[in-house]
Amino acid sequence: MQSTWLWELKQAVEAGREADSAPGMVVRLQPAVRVLPVALALGWSANILFYGERLGVSAPLFVLLLLGSLSLLARLEGVQPVRRNVWLVAPLLFFATMIAVRANPLLTCLNVIVVGGLLGLVSFFYAAGRIERLGLLGYPAVLLRAAGAALSRPVPAVATVAKEASSQRDRLAVAAPFIRGAVLALPILFLFTVLLSAADSIFAEYVQQGMRRFSLANVPELLQRLALILVVSWVAGGGLLYALSRRRLWPHGDSPLAAPAALPGTIAPGRRLGFGEGATVLALVDLLFAGFVWVQAAYLFRGQAAAGMHYEAYRLYARRGFGELVVVTVLTLCLILGLRWVTSKRTVRQGAAFNALCSLMIGLALVMLASAFQRLLVWEAVEFYISTAVRLYVRWFIVWLALTYAWLLVTLWLRQDRFAVGAFVAALGFLATINVVNPDAHVAAYNLARDDELSTRYLSHLSDDAVPTLAAGLHRTTSEEVRQGLRRELAWRLERLEFTSGAGGWPSTHLARRQAHQALLELRRTGEIPPQGRP
Repeated sequence: MQSTWLWELKQAVEAGREADSAPGMVVRLQPAVRVLPVALALGWSANILFYGERLGVSAPLFVLLLLGSLSLLARLEGVQPVRRNVWLVAPLLFFATMIAVRANPLLTCLNVIVVGGLLGLVSFFYAAGRIERLGLLGYPAVLLRAAGAALSRPVPAVATVAKEASSQRDRLAVAAPFIRGAVLALPILFLFTVLLSAADSIFAEYVQQGMRRFSLANVPELLQRLALILVVSWVAGGGLLYALSRRRLWPHGDSPLAAPAALPGTIAPGRRLGFGEGATVLALVDLLFAGFVWVQAAYLFRGQAAAGMHYEAYRLYARRGFGELVVVTVLTLCLILGLRWVTSKRTVRQGAAFNALCSLMIGLALVMLASAFQRLLVWEAVEFYISTAVRLYVRWFIVWLALTYAWLLVTLWLRQDRFAVGAFVAALGFLATINVVNPDAHVAAYNLARDDELSTRYLSHLSDDAVPTLAAGLHRTTSEEVRQGLRRELAWRLERLEFTSGAGGWPSTHLARRQAHQALLELRRTGEIPPQGRP
């Protein structure tokens, strides 16, 4: 049986094809007339918010404009949002806000990607469908469908508006006298502008500023701005049209199919494994994992490895293991989902036995995750350890992967079709946790607590998120070497921030950069950092 999300996609494709093939009714005129001006306004706002600006408060503002435009158009069109899908707005606004809060480049990139993906999901599920029924592979499929619709939907809409405009030539002719009058007024306006400019120097400055803005030298910039406006208008208009058009499939927002989706979110496999084959694979892997867990319990958790090994050997033993264990547990999750998808379970007893073997594997995988986490802590406790943001990512990834395993165990026995939405929420939770933890500030605080020459070795790798922590560390350190290193680093950062502070306007306002700049200005005011940057 095909899964629900695939059926929904086919219905959406068929609806789009019917609209494209209907003569004169590709897109109804009223929605097109309403959406296209809104899309152009969004494009113009993108020009103001993003052109020549650094990412900052512009990101959440633009997302709010998109959501407000969708809500307004939906009300005008009589489209009711599906309430069970409205929760997508919360993570969308959170990650959009984090773009203006966190300065870490990797986090910013991930936040931008997640915001784009959530906008695609909102477009697809705003007026139809149930996201909790989506399978694992349904998420990329839905995003691809939404992206294709955003690029293709404006074509019939523009064609419909153009066709309607050409059929209203009599009404358009009313504007012809005004256009001719404007052309005749041009030389008169030019003469009066010259005379008035000669009469008032301040007025002349405004005129000169306007002329410079529209001079030939600014043609490349004007073309770039126009391209940005058109591209954003096109994509935003397509997404809005798609979100509004999906109501035609299910007026009440829910698919008529009530059957659970076949995990991991695709059509049923062409060839299934028998229960014997699938159960044998699970049982043998369970035996292997049980042996490994016994070793962990005997040597790592009870401390026999630490007691019986030389310190350096134990340190390398712990360092070597955690990365491999994380990889093993991720592959184990894929193995369980894959076998659950392809294994045929003809009787209730076979299903229960299969779930029991999967549950045992989940328990063993959780023990291995605990082993990986303990190894990471052991490595962080060594004398020459220097914290990095990557290790912080790994630590929280282990935590959220363990929660994903717990959710898999619940859905294994209760609702198998709900695992994908839980995994999706876990992925969002992992990224949200990293944003809240502020990895660069955490790394700076950890390394400064060493109060030795290693404390300042990799400061240049940290973003402006770490500056308030570094500024506070300048007062706490007792090492003159650390203090001098911090002073050079902070003076250089202040010089860089002041150099780039005038590069953008208010749309570039960013919380982390603003807090860093204020902290550095205070240090310079008190004379704690030199006026020049690093040599």
